[in-house]
Amino acid sequence: MATSYFSLTAGGSLLALRLRDRFGGKARLPACQSLGCGHCDPFENISQALPERFAAGDTLVCIMAAGVVFRLLAPYLRSKQEDPAVIVMDEEGRHVIPLLGGHAAGANSLAMEIAAFLGAEAAVTTASDVRGLLAPDQVAAGMGARVADAAALRQVTALLVDGEPVCIESQVDPGLEDYAWIPPSGDTDGFAARLLVTFEAYGSTGNDDAAGDAAAHIPTARLVPASVRAGVGCRRGTPAAEITAAMEAAAAESGIDPLAIGVIASVDAKADERGLAEAAQQLDAELVFFTAAQLAALGRPGSDFVCEQVGTPAVSEPAALLAAGDEAELIMAKRAFGPVTVSLAAGTQAAGAGSGVRLPAGRLTIVGTGAGTAGLLTREAGEAIRDADVVVGYRTYVEQLRRIFPGKEYISGSMGREVDRCREALELAAAGRRVALVSSGDPGVYGMAGLALELANGVPVSIAPGVTAAQLAAASLGAPLMNDYITLSLSDLLTPREEVLRRAQAAAASDMVICLYNPTSRKRRPLFEQVCSILEAQRPGDTVVGWVREAGGPAETAALTTLSELSGQEIDMRTIVIVGNSCTTVIGGRMVTTRGYH
Repeated sequence: MATSYFSLTAGGSLLALRLRDRFGGKARLPACQSLGCGHCDPFENISQALPERFAAGDTLVCIMAAGVVFRLLAPYLRSKQEDPAVIVMDEEGRHVIPLLGGHAAGANSLAMEIAAFLGAEAAVTTASDVRGLLAPDQVAAGMGARVADAAALRQVTALLVDGEPVCIESQVDPGLEDYAWIPPSGDTDGFAARLLVTFEAYGSTGNDDAAGDAAAHIPTARLVPASVRAGVGCRRGTPAAEITAAMEAAAAESGIDPLAIGVIASVDAKADERGLAEAAQQLDAELVFFTAAQLAALGRPGSDFVCEQVGTPAVSEPAALLAAGDEAELIMAKRAFGPVTVSLAAGTQAAGAGSGVRLPAGRLTIVGTGAGTAGLLTREAGEAIRDADVVVGYRTYVEQLRRIFPGKEYISGSMGREVDRCREALELAAAGRRVALVSSGDPGVYGMAGLALELANGVPVSIAPGVTAAQLAAASLGAPLMNDYITLSLSDLLTPREEVLRRAQAAAASDMVICLYNPTSRKRRPLFEQVCSILEAQRPGDTVVGWVREAGGPAETAALTTLSELSGQEIDMRTIVIVGNSCTTVIGGRMVTTRGYH
């Protein structure tokens, strides 16, 4: 959904623009504060503008008193599942409060991201978040599932928050390992409640038979993935009510919950049918169209009359199958309900295959996370992680991101398994998922970008840059990189030790500033000392040197020293060492490489 930042004061407007620049969206400011510069969208009347964007489904970040927001939006509230996210803030950016859509619309997650960016406090009040639990409606959102019964979900959530054991059972996707508090279980003994993930209607399986299944005796909330595709053919001018009734009847005959219909597909000759558009809106389904040639190519049985009307002998069956993807399974063959013909299929194709154009395969974005803090994450990197279905990375980087982007699916691994991690990320992308493979700093600087491009084999790969460790360290020390510089990694895991030493000799002789990455570890201390000796042989002992440990992080430490004292410093793998050149000096306690302006 789009995000709108509303403010009423000049200070709030500045904050709105700052948030807009960081998180995207539109800053909607009072007309009297607009300079007509194109940086904001002015409004004349907040009592009209705020409800309008709420009705449009925008995520609202309101930099104003909570009471103002309550009074303006109260008449328009619908339900927990329907209302968009609403967040309020004070104009100094000290408190970020999610008011509506905490889980279902993502207000809690966005509030925590904003708070992390501003160094503010997120006042999250939902009970599951306070207790550190992943709430059932967050599970639903993560699966792209719809809640069949809001009251049942509230009951299950209440039991969970009260400390009762809750299990999860899936008839659709058994991959539920990430939901640690709800172990997958076909046996409900010992559990107080369950989540049932299914696209089948209530009462259509033995799981809902009170006489035969113990699960029927505990509160059950059904989560329905929108994974069914409905192919629809209809006579010209058929009203939405008849089309909707036909699809609901088809779902009932097949034992499918109508909530499972995520896409309605038809022939492009029906693209102007108002009834189809309104039916899709009523069922909250995406409406897609295929050309007559695409539908005819599947060779499904049909009629000459239909072919004369729309150019293909069959519409509903091939439309359902094409919308469902390459591994489509026909749930219900074409069935006529008065003027409407419906077929149902399930498969791998996601919503979004409009106009008969298949969605591209999944994609892989290599993301640079900088120092792993929200404030130093680039906007592009943040958007890539926010948009990803799954985030893959080294365990330490994943744990940093969990605090910024809670509720995401994460896959983590250990150091030294970079090739395996990269292959797994590419396999997920090839299977149709949006994957973020994360590296600290910038992924193209001693990161995962090169390896991913080597192994991509046709999988779309993009790169979201990050702030490098050298940049972070330089900013902490002063301005040591004002002229030419070299980066040199002292890790000999991938580069032979002899090559590291040869490059160190060349760098030392260049009189360029040198940034040393991975300078030393317990096993590699002798190599660091050899490089220090090479540098001392080429440069004066009083050459200015700075080092920064955990650059950009909350535990950052930094110090200035000299080249003759460098080998005795407490340097480790988390440290960046910057060795100055003949123009590097200390000015006001800061390391500066002069560039010759004077």
